[in-house]
Amino acid sequence: MPHQPHAGPSGGQSFRTTEVDVARDWLKAAYGTSLRMRTPAPHSAFRYSRATAGPLSLSTLALPTEYSYATDPLGAVAITHVVGGRMIRECKGDVAEAGPGDVLAISQPQLPYGGRVFSAELRAVTVPLALVQEVAGHPEGQKARPLRFTRFTPVSPAMADQWKKTVDYVEQSVLALARMPGGAPLVVDAAARLLAATVLAAFDTDARPEPVLADTRDATSETARRAVAFIESQPAAEIGLADMAAAAGVTPRAVQYAFRRHLGTTPMAYLRRVRLAEAHDELVAADPARDTVTAIASRWGFHHQGRFAAAYREAYGVPPLRTLAGS
Repeated sequence: MPHQPHAGPSGGQSFRTTEVDVARDWLKAAYGTSLRMRTPAPHSAFRYSRATAGPLSLSTLALPTEYSYATDPLGAVAITHVVGGRMIRECKGDVAEAGPGDVLAISQPQLPYGGRVFSAELRAVTVPLALVQEVAGHPEGQKARPLRFTRFTPVSPAMADQWKKTVDYVEQSVLALARMPGGAPLVVDAAARLLAATVLAAFDTDARPEPVLADTRDATSETARRAVAFIESQPAAEIGLADMAAAAGVTPRAVQYAFRRHLGTTPMAYLRRVRLAEAHDELVAADPARDTVTAIASRWGFHHQGRFAAAYREAYGVPPLRTLAGS
C-alpha cells in the first residue's frame, strides 16, 4: 500500500510506495519533471526522505527500476552522491555517468537538465545559489556572472570523500541540533556556509572573482573598524561576509584584505572570537543545575563540542564545564 508523504522533524518528509504509478505521479508533483518509468520488480519499493534546516535540503531517493527524466533549471546548487546503482545526466550537451560512490554536480544552476537512472539510490544536497556565490565573494545584488561549473565531478577523489564526510557531519550533527528547542539558527547558518564552501573547494567553477585594485585600496583600518563594529553590535545574528561588506560599504574581498592587513585574522575568525566571548559570558552567568555547555555553545554557533572546548580552553585557560560549574 502506498503511504502519503508526512512531515518529519525540522521540516522533514518521507514517502514510500510499492505502486509504480503512485511513485511516478509523486515524483512529477514533487519535482515538476517529465518522467518515463519502467515497471519495477514486484513488491519493490520506492523510498524517499528529505530533511531541511534553514536553507539546506538533504534528500535520499531509491527507486528499483529504470527511469528517464527532464526538468527545468533548479536555480540552486545540487550535488548528488550515487550510493548504489547508476545514473546518466545530461546538461546542455555535457553528459556524465556516475556509479556507486561517485559524486556529481547535477546541473548548471541556470540550465535545464535530464537523464536516466538505473535502479539507483541517490543522496542529494541542495544549497541556495545565492549563498554559494556569496561565499565565493559575489554577494547578492553585486553584478556577476551566474555561477557555472567548469567540471561536474570533484577535482580529486580526496575532495569527493571530503564532500561525503561533510554531508554526513551536517546530517548527523547539525540537523539533530536544528531539532532542539530554538532550532540553533547560528549552527544551521554556519553549516550552510560550510557546505557552500565545500562545493567551491570540491568542484571547479568560475565563481571566484579576481582581486581588483579597488579591493586593495579599500582595505583600510577604517574598513576593518566599521566591519568590527557591525559584528560586535549583533553577534547573535546570522552574519556572513557579504553582510560585513555591506556594513563597511566595500566589497567582501576588501573586508578580507582589511582584516588580514590590520587585525591579522579573517572576518569569520573574528566573528567566532566574538561569539566565543559571548558564550563565555553566558557560561559565567548560567545556572549549572539548569544550563549545559552544549546548549550554550550551540546557541552561539559552535556545533562541534570538542573544537568549542579546545578554543575555549585556549582563550580562557580552563574547560568550559569548569566555568559553568563555578557559576
